[in-house]
Amino acid sequence: MTLYVRKITLDESDVLDRWQRADNVVCYRRARIVRLSAGGWKATDIAEVLGLHVEIVRQTIQDFNKGGIPALTPRPRSGGR
Repeated sequence: MTLYVRKITLDESDVLDRWQRADNVVCYRRARIVRLSAGGWKATDIAEVLGLHVEIVRQTIQDFNKGGIPALTPRPRSGGR
């Protein structure tokens, strides 16, 4: 079964556009995954082009489908200085 993102709303599209122009690599990658999937790309092809493991791509797509942009927004991690 092939996994694709759901339809992207206008507000989500605006956020994804900003993320693709941002310096934050995590946001950039997540935006590219969502955009390529919306364009009909398979998870395996996206993973190959972006140099990521296919499970990361699939998980990102699933997270977006369930929770939209808030599910993809990077959260602070513990253990920092």
